[in-house]
Formats: sequence, C-alpha cells, structure tokens
Amino acid sequence: MKARAALLLCLLLSACAQTSYLYYGDSSHAYYKAVKHATAQSVADYKASLERVFSESARRQQPVPPGLYCDYAMLLIAEKDFSAAREYLLREKSCWPESALLVDYLLQRYRLEP
Repeated sequence: MKARAALLLCLLLSACAQTSYLYYGDSSHAYYKAVKHATAQSVADYKASLERVFSESARRQQPVPPGLYCDYAMLLIAEKDFSAAREYLLREKSCWPESALLVDYLLQRYRLEP
C-alpha cells in the first residue's frame, strides 16, 4: 500500500515538473520597454535580449521561439543591414515553416529576395 502511494506521489509530482520547451529569456520584458519607450537604448536592449535568447537556445539545444528571428530581422532592416536581415528571415522560415507566408511577404516587401 505504501509503495502504491509513493508511486502515485511520484507520478503526480513528475507531471507538475515540466521542462520548458522554448527559452524566451527576458525578451518579452525588453520588447515591452522597446515599444513603450522607443529610445535607441531600449531598442538596443531588446536586440541584445534576442541575441541572448539565440545563444541560450543553442546552448540548451532548443529551437528559438517562433517570431524572434523575424523580430531580429526587422531590427536589422531598421539598421539597414539587409543581408543579415535576409539570413534571419530565412532562419525563421526554416525553423517555423508555418511562418513562410509572412516571411515571403517580408522578403518581397523589403526587396530581400535574391
């Protein structure tokens, strides 16, 4: 009887202890600050937070959350770094195929197609 109770307790606790499939870091908070304040520093902080998400996701061997490569590409477009922006848009499309319609539109809109 005690063994059953212990097994049931282990099963219940293991169901509650989920590991995160995607790593967002502080990108949500940094995005909010970048949109709210729209200063060069807040946008730079958001860009740095995305770079941290990319490196930490790679370290954890997890995919980058959907949309973050696209956000980073848009920041690069604002900086007029079009070749790097194209690379990140294609990464978004490769990692998240359901984003293909949006990515294709952005590639065409910003004339980043080869």
